[in-house]
Amino acid sequence: MLKDDFVIRQTDALATAIAHLVLRKSGTDYTPTGQAADAEADGLWFTLDQLIRAGEFDAAEDLLYEKSDREDLRYLELGVAFYAHLNQLSDRELEAGDFTREEVGEGLRDFAEEFGVSLQM
Repeated sequence: MLKDDFVIRQTDALATAIAHLVLRKSGTDYTPTGQAADAEADGLWFTLDQLIRAGEFDAAEDLLYEKSDREDLRYLELGVAFYAHLNQLSDRELEAGDFTREEVGEGLRDFAEEFGVSLQM
């Protein structure tokens, strides 16, 4: 239990640090803009949200990697929000989706590195 609490806090701190330092945001959320320039990112967010609700975490993560434009920080913002959302789920919910608490933190670190962001905790 204590280990899981530590991992949750560590992942949350990493997501918050990326949001503050790289994205210049106060939170880890993703808010669709509805603007034409963001249509692909917004559409991806809605699809990821549906997959999360269905417990399809691996499929969502694969789609995130496949569809993200590494030159557009909007996708980093989306990825941070994705992993922050997974981090808020219970261990039971993660296990039901065949995902572990450690995979959430590792996924966030790996995804951020795709954008040239390396923060070790």
